[in-house]
Amino acid sequence: MKNQLWFGDNLTILREEIADESVDLVYLDPPFNSQANYNVLFRTPDVDAASAQVEAFRDTWTWGPEAKWAFDEIMHTGGSVTSIVHALHAALGDSDMMAYLVMMAQRLHELRRVLKPTGSLYLHCDPTASHYLKIILDAIFGPTNFLNEVIWKRTSAHSSARRYGPIHDVLLFYSRGERHCWNAQYQPYDVEYLDTFFDQEDADGRRWKRTDLTGAGKRNGETGKPWRGIDITAKGRHWSTSPDQLDALDLAGKVHWPKKEGGMPRLRQYPEDLPGVALQDIWTDIKPLHNRAAERLHYPTQKPVALLDRILRSSANEGGVVLDPFCGCGTTIAAAQLAGRRWIGIDVAYHAIRVIEDRLADMPGTVSYDLGGIPRDFASAARLAERDKYQFQWWANYLVGVQALKEIRKGPDRGIDGQMYFMNGPRGWGRVLTSVKGGQHIGTKDVREFKAVIDRERAEMGLFICLREPTRDMRSEAASFGFVDTAHGHLPRLQIVSIERWFNGERPIIPSLGHVSREFFRQTSKSEKSKKQRRPDPAAPEFPFSFIGDGKDAVVHFNPTAVPKEQELSGGLL
Repeated sequence: MKNQLWFGDNLTILREEIADESVDLVYLDPPFNSQANYNVLFRTPDVDAASAQVEAFRDTWTWGPEAKWAFDEIMHTGGSVTSIVHALHAALGDSDMMAYLVMMAQRLHELRRVLKPTGSLYLHCDPTASHYLKIILDAIFGPTNFLNEVIWKRTSAHSSARRYGPIHDVLLFYSRGERHCWNAQYQPYDVEYLDTFFDQEDADGRRWKRTDLTGAGKRNGETGKPWRGIDITAKGRHWSTSPDQLDALDLAGKVHWPKKEGGMPRLRQYPEDLPGVALQDIWTDIKPLHNRAAERLHYPTQKPVALLDRILRSSANEGGVVLDPFCGCGTTIAAAQLAGRRWIGIDVAYHAIRVIEDRLADMPGTVSYDLGGIPRDFASAARLAERDKYQFQWWANYLVGVQALKEIRKGPDRGIDGQMYFMNGPRGWGRVLTSVKGGQHIGTKDVREFKAVIDRERAEMGLFICLREPTRDMRSEAASFGFVDTAHGHLPRLQIVSIERWFNGERPIIPSLGHVSREFFRQTSKSEKSKKQRRPDPAAPEFPFSFIGDGKDAVVHFNPTAVPKEQELSGGLL
């Protein structure tokens, strides 16, 4: 199987694209409002609330038509999960928490279906909903297939009013069956353990401990034979290994003979002879990603690769298939690639797909994978616009090469969905704005309103992106805006970009972006607090824009000190 990256609703992709019993390990880290007030998930429905769709960087599980459809579907399936979900609905009602649980129940059912008999699942959550999710998992996987509730200490401290600081996440670990893949993991001994139990010392200072060479109960065969005149069966025991191997241990100096006559020989065990302490269900040794961590992508809820590496090595063999249906910025994918596992990643946010593509491009060697779910023709683009207008907006912006996206659903966008920047000769930096409309009823009024935005922002140019072919009046309205002189030529000030025509080969005329590429934006996506900005080319001029925020509500900030005084920045400030 080739690695796969999917853009779209994971429920649809699981049902239509992922075969039964084809996956060795599932890890999922669904949005669960870890940084929100606990009451948020119990909010009552609002007629203006967004549908329960996972947005990039946000939790938007809201009781609405999608959640009701999911609940009705579960009620018609029958079985123990139906009883559990019905009982939870009786207790929680039409709340946001219930919307979260019914949609998770749908997906968990599909995830069990795609797991091999030897497969297992890790659900990453926090105490907000872990108790409800465990009940649902028990119903789907069976209580006997619950293996662990792993506690991961995700931060060192957290101030919280009138309660203990919440510093941990929960990993619910389930298997598909009894013969699940398991590779034991070990940790080094701590100093206190070494000092307490390795209490013997050689002349050269090496510490060791004495360990029994026998086991309880009599045995026939080699381990029941006398060794060095000691009939161990007389004591109701047996040797831990054969006499020949005991001789080899003794020859290597690994057997301790007590000075007292008749004393039992013991095995000398040195710390380096042992694998370490078997990994337990409380993990405090994997630290969260701090602001200066090399792997940090400034993507909210990003998990460290070390956490996923531990899970993958414990529960999937090399070459096994790992599935992450909420893959976000792609940490599971990166860890699987590094550990020699095959992978399937799914995310509903187009921005996440682009982040993952960049991440894979930065990894050593060539990473081979199939990319699915991205619109490749007008019909699939129309379906995306109908399914999720925000994802259509972000996809369309990336399509034309936008460098700065509006990632915020709530609040006014001031008529700007994306922006591009270009060097405009002695005029300084130029700006191209975009407005994306994926609906059915788009007309001249929308074009006229975007013209006003371009004027207000003092931008050089604008791209009005719509799904279908524009009307003659819309084209006339755009043409009436005239032309602008740039360092790249005499260009239309406003152009209409039709996705329908795009797939027929029609492209807008825009200035060359030069050094100001998407790669540059990715490299300079740092907090404003960090004044260190990497540049892809030392010959490139200092870039006067940077991101504020860590991705969730990032906005572009203008830095006037980056523009030489003899240059005039053409275009308004953000």
